[in-house]
Amino acid sequence: MIDNALETEDREGLDAKQADRMRRLEGLAESLLKKRNEAVEGRVNSGVERRWREDEDAFDGLDDTNKTLSMLDYATGEAPIKDSQDPQRSKVVINIVRGKCEMAEGRFSDILLPVDDRNWGLKVTPVPELVMQLKDDRPAIKKDGTPLINPDTDAQATNADVAKGKKDKAKEKMHLMEQEIDDQLNECSYNGESRKVVKSSIRLGTGIIKGPNVIKKLKKVWMPNTDGTKTVHELQITEDLQPGSKWVDPWNVYPDPNCGEDIKRAAYVWERDFVLPREVRDLVGIEGYEEDQIRKVLEEEPKRLQVSVNRNNHLELKFEAVEKGKAYEVWEYYGDVDREDLEAMDCDCSQFDENFTSLSGSVLFINDRPVKVKLNTLDTGDMPYDFFQWTTVNGSPWGIGIPRILIWLGRIIISAWRAMMDNAGDSSGANIVIGKGIEPYDQKWEITGRKIWIAMDDVEDVQKLFTQFQIENNQNDLQAIIELALKFVDMETMLPMMFQGEQGETPETLGATNIMVDANNVGLRPRVKLWDDNITRPHLTRYYDWNMQYNERSEIKGDYNVDARGTSVLLAKDQMVQVLIPILKLREDPMFVGRIDWDKAIKQLLSAQHLDIMKSEDDIKAWEKVQKEKKPELDPRIQGQIDVATIRAEAEIQKAESQQKFDSDMAAFKEDVAEKDRQLDLQLKNMDYQIKMMEYAEKRNIGLDKVKADLAEAAAKLKVQVDLAKSGLKGPQITKPPVEPAGRAKEGRAYPD
Repeated sequence: MIDNALETEDREGLDAKQADRMRRLEGLAESLLKKRNEAVEGRVNSGVERRWREDEDAFDGLDDTNKTLSMLDYATGEAPIKDSQDPQRSKVVINIVRGKCEMAEGRFSDILLPVDDRNWGLKVTPVPELVMQLKDDRPAIKKDGTPLINPDTDAQATNADVAKGKKDKAKEKMHLMEQEIDDQLNECSYNGESRKVVKSSIRLGTGIIKGPNVIKKLKKVWMPNTDGTKTVHELQITEDLQPGSKWVDPWNVYPDPNCGEDIKRAAYVWERDFVLPREVRDLVGIEGYEEDQIRKVLEEEPKRLQVSVNRNNHLELKFEAVEKGKAYEVWEYYGDVDREDLEAMDCDCSQFDENFTSLSGSVLFINDRPVKVKLNTLDTGDMPYDFFQWTTVNGSPWGIGIPRILIWLGRIIISAWRAMMDNAGDSSGANIVIGKGIEPYDQKWEITGRKIWIAMDDVEDVQKLFTQFQIENNQNDLQAIIELALKFVDMETMLPMMFQGEQGETPETLGATNIMVDANNVGLRPRVKLWDDNITRPHLTRYYDWNMQYNERSEIKGDYNVDARGTSVLLAKDQMVQVLIPILKLREDPMFVGRIDWDKAIKQLLSAQHLDIMKSEDDIKAWEKVQKEKKPELDPRIQGQIDVATIRAEAEIQKAESQQKFDSDMAAFKEDVAEKDRQLDLQLKNMDYQIKMMEYAEKRNIGLDKVKADLAEAAAKLKVQVDLAKSGLKGPQITKPPVEPAGRAKEGRAYPD
């Protein structure tokens, strides 16, 4: 009897506690959902959502003339054919926004997120007492009064040695912490998520990254298992909780509307997401989730929060059910929660001051039912959201991106381009004016080539009834508008066409190019600093806090600060290359040989160029050893004299070879000139011969062909006579020469007897 009474009393007490818990949960949900409605209405009324839609259309090259249809509609034949009497105008688009956005993403990401370096680091927090102790050379004494011995030198240590040891140990622990955070960032692909943030900030004006979020990962490790004689490796799977970061779509984030332009001043932040029914079912039985609330969610239809404008032109928030089986809408709240509500949800608040009536926490809602309530992961109470604005807007956490900067210039260029296309079409053919009495012979009223037109009998002057007019082509004027607008595009974005690979007005010298690149980096430098201030420093500080609070490795913990060095290191690398190259040329100058660390200069040059081609330290030492073992070189003065003599001898040889080649070329030139003179003389004599023949024919009144035939016959006879004379044979004279030398042969003979 007593036991049954106690069980009944316990059950009633448990039921009362559960009922009180449900009342608190419902009250918490009601108060927080009011804040959500306030955040949703605040963002809608700010006008940023309309701006985002316009910016997305500008990025895609859409406007009112082509937004309703896509190229797919024309490809599939689903685009409606307009049969309208309205004038048909060009709807072509030239999209300058997309190219500028993608070029800015690439340029900014290359500077900010290199693959061979990181844009952050840690610094040991300076301790004033330790700084003063580094200058103290007095002997160090232990607490028991005995002298402290330096293990490296076996001599008594000074206070400065002790301080230096503490500093070195702190730096060693700091490097271990750096390595730990770097591994965690690599595991969650921090650079990849950061590129999404850059992309979102350029296109919409704002990029958001969330972290550190606790990520549960399964680790697979092959562990050796031995019995003393044989070793076998067994697979062990363990759960590992690690912090991670992820990009968040700005469309799904609703901050406190009273935060101004600094998200750190927001009292709360809401984030929207969607989960499938099977994912909701998987939450049943997981520690920290309200099982009763999850079961109620699964019994309901999925609902979505919709924003509409009522008849009084006021915003109205309402839930609309969607088909069962669709994804549920999830809302996550980050901000202050009443301490009593947290304690009623079994949250341990004992580590906080009892006077704190509210604490930083988060609440997860599905279908407007709170399914999880927990304290903030970090005891610091920092919210896990960081905002980066491409161009800040006063009084608003939402910035503006490149599409908003180019939206009007883009419209100017598109309008001029369409006007050019319209003008090109209008001026491509003539306008024909036809009066009464003129008809086409084929009865087809169209303008084509080789066409016959008929004039009626009463038509006296066809030109008065049939004429054409040509519309003027204004391409040059419209092109000038486009070119001027493109110059304004470079001016407003501070991203010149040269960075896109276009060969525009490129400077003629390297120095002028460097000045131009440096001047254009001025537009990126403040944004890199803004990234350091709004993303790198607060985000990685939370990683440091998470490791200090949860990491079990005591050897990494210490008092550190995050050093955001996107500007001081990464951006400076672009100019470092241009400075180091001329400095390396001074390596042979004796004034600089002993004053510059050339190895460090070479390493920095290759690092700035993102080249991993440096040899290892062992290889460099082996090379230096080989260089030292080489035979000693001659005295520089003797070597210099030998070099001078060698140079002089080579110069004399080259001079002799050059003179010989010159003489040969001159002789060939003179021979060529003489040959050309001979050819010219022959041509002149041939022309004179032709003229004499024509004069002879004219005087004799005979044809030129007859003269040529007689000459050919005489020439043949002379050739035979000459051949006979050369052969030494005596024979009759075949021909009589026009002139016979006196006393050389008998009368009538061509040669003497």
